[in-house]
Amino acid sequence: MAVNTKKDEVKVVLKFTKGSQTLAHCNQSATDESLYNLGEAIGSLNAESLEEIMKVTEEQLIKTV
Repeated sequence: MAVNTKKDEVKVVLKFTKGSQTLAHCNQSATDESLYNLGEAIGSLNAESLEEIMKVTEEQLIKTV
């Protein structure tokens, strides 16, 4: 049995000193640098200090015959 993957969704998670915020449905072809810049821009609008920016990629596992 072979299994392939299909990229399903890209998210950016912003971790603050008190909690986190998820930016879902990001452009799947966006570069890591552009996602980081997005995280910094959105994070600067929050009163809490931005501690970490994470990229989360969800992929479907598809069984091939």
